[in-house]
Amino acid sequence: MREIINEINLMIIASNPNIIRFFGITKLKDELSLVLEYADGGTLKKYLSDNATTLIKWETQLKFANETAAAISWLHHNKIIHGDLHPKNILIHQHTIKLADFGCSRLQGLDYYSEGFTKPRGIIPYMDPKILDNNKSYDLTEKSDIYSLGMVFWELTSCLSPFDFENNLKKNNDTIKIVLGILDGKRENPIPNTNSKFVTLYKKCWRHEPDERPDIQQVISEFNSIDPIIPIDSENNNISENINSIDESDATEKSENEDSDLPDSPGCEDCDINIKCK
Repeated sequence: MREIINEINLMIIASNPNIIRFFGITKLKDELSLVLEYADGGTLKKYLSDNATTLIKWETQLKFANETAAAISWLHHNKIIHGDLHPKNILIHQHTIKLADFGCSRLQGLDYYSEGFTKPRGIIPYMDPKILDNNKSYDLTEKSDIYSLGMVFWELTSCLSPFDFENNLKKNNDTIKIVLGILDGKRENPIPNTNSKFVTLYKKCWRHEPDERPDIQQVISEFNSIDPIIPIDSENNNISENINSIDESDATEKSENEDSDLPDSPGCEDCDINIKCK
């Protein structure tokens, strides 16, 4: 109930074309449901999965990245931290990004743990490593959203789950190896022929130390220097070996059903609630 009330309070004040609109709340039997703006394209996760064999056009990658950043920019300008950014919480309506699910969101300055969140919450590859490390001296910040944004940007170019995380869950593989790799500084490999400026941008976003990550206005500013038409430039011919990847040999296997959020993972909780859209 705490998460539902929190989500309602934040969605009431959210007003941006790239944030899903909140219309009200309804009760069916004993279940409360939020009434939200309809998104005809489903989740970004499903969209990427559906396009995994061909990848999506560069113009679409950059458009979706820009719109997701615009939604985060509005939140941060209004002192709101999303706290659970990943492609299942990003919807698409008429080819436009709509950020959703504010169950883990909160106003900047409120203590993460005093607000009732006793464990790290979210999906492991998108979580700020400082939170993932169970370090209660570190609080969820705007830079936590920036880290998640970097992972989303990479996924836009690859149409893959970072570190093949979802397939590892389906196979009941131990995800601790992934967690330890992230904490050790390992990140996914850039996809060959991705625009080098875009790669540089998302690598800045997923830096381990929050103070070394750009803020959202710096992210948006860097978008202005990226060519929206030409995906490849002279600086980027073969970049796939620049950073380490975890179990990259398994990264070709795609998951089939990615509409709903993942179940709890070791050491983490996923705080997303059951939302019905009418």
